[in-house]
Amino acid sequence: MHHTMKHTLAALASLALIPTAVAATQVGAPISGTVTNTTYSSSGAFHGAVDIAGQCNVDPVHAPFPGTWNVTIRTTGVVCNGNGSGNQNEAKHVFADGFTFRLWHFIKTDKSYDRTCTNNCVLGVVGGTGNATGPHVHMQLDKNGTNSTSWYSGYTVKGEFLSQGEVVGVL
Repeated sequence: MHHTMKHTLAALASLALIPTAVAATQVGAPISGTVTNTTYSSSGAFHGAVDIAGQCNVDPVHAPFPGTWNVTIRTTGVVCNGNGSGNQNEAKHVFADGFTFRLWHFIKTDKSYDRTCTNNCVLGVVGGTGNATGPHVHMQLDKNGTNSTSWYSGYTVKGEFLSQGEVVGVL
């Protein structure tokens, strides 16, 4: 009988060696609104990100998935439309594989600081800083300066209305 137990334990130990699939991370909409840009902008230029329109200085911007978000504030006040490239606030999540997920165009609030976010943490409120044509949140995945569109391709399209938390794509 001790051989049966020995074989059972050996079988259980071997299960630990079977690789497990990495769980996909669903990216939820950080606000409710209409998708205004995806792979290409209205000018036809490559965009490589998802923009969702919102109400400036009203709609709270939520982290689209749990994790550590580094918030960088580059504006000093409420900016709802334009104001120069590089002047946008940014929240970014850096993955171990070198990819970085970024959210831009939100206005600083008392919740805009470096911290470990949990589900649904608020990063700021919708703004329109940078080269924005109106208030929105910009969602981008990049590595070494190249934007990836694979995370949202097949999940969302320009003109679609998304509710806050609804799946925009999968990482």
